[in-house]
Amino acid sequence: MPVPTAEQIQEYEATPEKIAAAIEGLHEGQLQQRPASDDWSIREVLVHLGDSEIFVYERFRRILADDKPVLQAFNEEAWAKNLNYREQNPDLALNLFRALRQSNAALLRSLPTQAWERTGRHTERGDMSLYDVFTTYLRHGNIHLEQIEQVKKKL
Repeated sequence: MPVPTAEQIQEYEATPEKIAAAIEGLHEGQLQQRPASDDWSIREVLVHLGDSEIFVYERFRRILADDKPVLQAFNEEAWAKNLNYREQNPDLALNLFRALRQSNAALLRSLPTQAWERTGRHTERGDMSLYDVFTTYLRHGNIHLEQIEQVKKKL
């Protein structure tokens, strides 16, 4: 049964600070600029990170508290459009992402080994263990950090 290392949990928790460092010094126009019309701006990525971390916050807790819970997928493009990501406050979004990551990391560090065996059923991906959800979101933060770095190169 896979269990994350202390280093993996630390990396998961540190992602918001890496993102904060990556956007330091960028002005409003740079945060808002899209590299292409169908790409997200850095602002939109920041808001997405906060919203998506709400989902993992809930997924971790459902898996731990409930027996084989349903893990609802969400349409990130619809969220970005319908929740007006282009106008939301990027500082608030980053602070939300940071706070949720810290809370999640603290919870994950406290778990006994057998907790990582617990599973939920994702509406699109099927059965996922707690470890599967964790590694998905560990990668998710790193993917968006790289996305931000790529957008910065085009500014």
